[in-house]
Amino acid sequence: KGGKAGGKGVQQPWVKKGGNGEKAPRVPYSELPEERKAEIRAKHEARAAEEGRVDVGAAFYTGTLESRGRNYGWIKPAQPFKLPKNVQAKMREMTAEKKAKAVENGRTDSFDQGVIYLRMSDVAEGIKVTAGDTVQFRVYMDSQGVGAVDVFSEGQ
Repeated sequence: KGGKAGGKGVQQPWVKKGGNGEKAPRVPYSELPEERKAEIRAKHEARAAEEGRVDVGAAFYTGTLESRGRNYGWIKPAQPFKLPKNVQAKMREMTAEKKAKAVENGRTDSFDQGVIYLRMSDVAEGIKVTAGDTVQFRVYMDSQGVGAVDVFSEGQ
């Protein structure tokens, strides 16, 4: 019976060897060793380069964090007309694509207005943001659309 799935000596891919199923406690980024922080930053920089990220000026803008997940969120700019014209156009395009995808998946309550993507790794170190926060940010454009970088909450 050694050669069949379930037989002795055969490791089924869905069965984890060892451990008791508990995960190690999460350590906040600010408490990680510098070596680990450098690894994480390098990974994020590689992903940004892969997506063709290009910063759009050095100006900071204000907006509201409309929604937040574990790894990303959406910012609604307070004055979208103050964003550069190419950013406004890309933002409209991205919002229309996201709205179409949401409708396709049965959600009609999202992406009614222009929003900017926020990857949580682009929030300034040591800053926590939650939905409803007023935030300051710079913008970038990439193959996915428009995103926010160097994000911080106005109260911090």
